[in-house]
This record gives sequence, structure tokens and C-alpha cells, in this order.
Amino acid sequence: MAQGWPGVPQSWQFDRDAYAGGAWWQLLTAQWVHWSNLHAGVNAMGFAVLLLALRRLVAGRVQAVALLGGYVGVALVITLDANCARYAGASGALHGLLAGSALALLLQAQQPAAGPRAPVQWLGGLVLLGLVIKLVVQHGGATPASPGWLGFATYYPAHEAGAVGGLVSVLLVSALRGRQLAAAPGTGA
Repeated sequence: MAQGWPGVPQSWQFDRDAYAGGAWWQLLTAQWVHWSNLHAGVNAMGFAVLLLALRRLVAGRVQAVALLGGYVGVALVITLDANCARYAGASGALHGLLAGSALALLLQAQQPAAGPRAPVQWLGGLVLLGLVIKLVVQHGGATPASPGWLGFATYYPAHEAGAVGGLVSVLLVSALRGRQLAAAPGTGA
């Protein structure tokens, strides 16, 4: 396994033994640090691509809610899963951003009364379907103990927990607000 991102204190990565010994801050910092510069670059690129792709489709505040939900989902799974000895990276939270944003698109109010579903609703549904397929394949596929293409083992439950966290957070905020959330800035949502 990679030793950690150069220049970043190792105490910022999640380490189960250190966490059990009182290093509670690791739940907050582990998703901000990475195992390598390549790992950080891939996560940053994924974040940029998602923001660019979603910028006119999903309001920024909805994206923030989805990302935060993903972040919380990952923090919960690394806390509760005794098999997670170490963790670093933002891919789980990015899965939350994608899942929550896709759900927000799917939840958009339909076009006029009996009209067809809006294309963004279809897009949201297709993205969610693709994400579910990816997570199912990933869950039954590569073993987390084997190094992936980035040179370290991937903790796949973080992807699943992040996606669920993004979905739950968008559903909760949508229910609390009592209206659809997906409209882009300036459209009244």
C-alpha cells in the first residue's frame, strides 16, 4: 500500500488503530488527503468533470448537499467497518455527488401535465442505473486487498456508502423543502 501523500501528515489519513486511540479528526481529514499525487489528481479530475457536467443541470446547493452526504456516508462506513484498517481519498464522496445529483435530475417536476418525461429526468435515471451497475460489478469483482491501477488497494465500500449518502441527503432535503431541487441557478428551485 502507498505510504501517503508527500508533505501531508500520516495522522490525517484514517488509520483504525490511531482512530481507536483517540484520533477522531481522521474522520474529517481522511477524505481530503490521498495516497499519492496521482490519486489526488484523479480525484480532482473527477470532481472537475462532475462539476462541469452538472453545472447547468443541478443547482450548486444541491450538488453541495449530495457531496456532503457522500462525505458523511464514507465517514460512517470507515468508522463502522472493522475491515477498513486505512483510508484516504475522495472517491466515495464523489460517488455521493454523482448519485445525489442524478437523483435530483430524476426528481425534477415533469413537463406540462401529461407530457413526456423531460430529457434530464431520463439522464438522471440512466446515470443512476449506470452507477448501480458499476457498484454491483465492483462489489463482486476485484478484491480490496489487491492494488488497483493507481498502485494501492481500493476500499470499494466507500464508493457504495458515498453513493447512498448522496442519495439519502438529496432525498431528505427534497422532502424537507417540499419541492424539487434539481433546477439550475436562476430557475426558481
